[in-house]
Amino acid sequence: MGMVVVLAFFVNGMVIVVSLKYKKLRSPLNYILVNLAVADMLVTMFGSTVSFHNNIFGFFTLGKSVCELEGFVVSLTGIVGLWSLAILALERYIVICKPMGDFRFQQRHAVMGCAFTWIWALLWTSPPLIGWCSYVPEGRCVFFIVLRPIKVVFY
Repeated sequence: MGMVVVLAFFVNGMVIVVSLKYKKLRSPLNYILVNLAVADMLVTMFGSTVSFHNNIFGFFTLGKSVCELEGFVVSLTGIVGLWSLAILALERYIVICKPMGDFRFQQRHAVMGCAFTWIWALLWTSPPLIGWCSYVPEGRCVFFIVLRPIKVVFY
């Protein structure tokens, strides 16, 4: 697990730094790749390092609030990463198969795609932060979301 943490930091960090350093790499498609690298870097920081810590000590020692934070951040960034991959796949489909004619994936499309991944992920992962459902530790701080029933009143 330690090797996963080190390699993930290195590889994702390299993608981010190289993309920022070289203007030639700032293509719309690479915006999505950097978005994916940022999400993976956050998963590494908040998920993999905590898991590595757990492996060293044999159990979770960081407390309930860190456990809940880990559940939120890993869920958030996991969704961002998966939707970033979906946007990459859609972009490749549009460019290769040309179902929309001569459509060009531009900077505004990439920015909208990146914004969508974070907004969509926040939509699904923030309700526990505002009191609806919760991130509940189970066993060794493995998370699942417990939903509270919604009261519906008809008049």
